[in-house]
Amino acid sequence: MTTDRPTSPRVQPVEKVAIRARENTEGGLVRPVNLSATLAHNRRISKAITAMSEVFFDETTLDPRLREIIILRTGWVTQSVYEFGQHVLAARKVGLSDGVITATTRPLDQTDWEPLELAALRMVDDLHGADCVSPRVWEDLDRLAGQEDAIAMIALVGFYRMVAGLLNSLGVQPEDDLPRWPAPPTHPATDQLPRQGDGNARST
Repeated sequence: MTTDRPTSPRVQPVEKVAIRARENTEGGLVRPVNLSATLAHNRRISKAITAMSEVFFDETTLDPRLREIIILRTGWVTQSVYEFGQHVLAARKVGLSDGVITATTRPLDQTDWEPLELAALRMVDDLHGADCVSPRVWEDLDRLAGQEDAIAMIALVGFYRMVAGLLNSLGVQPEDDLPRWPAPPTHPATDQLPRQGDGNARST
């Protein structure tokens, strides 16, 4: 993975679009002002991305909690601080605790995930590493979610990997109040992430 990424915009956001996006996204699950204002340089791509995101934000496509867990892991493995930060906002609004959000950035065996959540997170890692879901993970997705939802989950990862590539490559900068990466454990050997049943691993 390249670490030579732009630290300032390669494509300047269109200010009038940023103003409109700020107004339109106020109170929404996400508020990607700088992304919208950057993609304004290519309206066809902007419209296509908006249309696809609306499919995934329709709660009949995937459970919102599962959707956000998948997107957070995708933002993490692609090292897209913008994508991750936007979906910290969304994850909090659909009920994920900060402990669960942090857990999406850690080795999967550090948290007692629900079986489908664990399969979904492994799917993200498979697609990131090999662009193919492994046989074991596919069997888990098919058994736990069914083929329709499994297709939706794989498409979700593909879509947000594409968005992360745009964000990283165009140098889209996080808005000033956007959450950044969670702090690493102070003592990695003893700092335990939330586990189910402790009141933090699952949202309430």
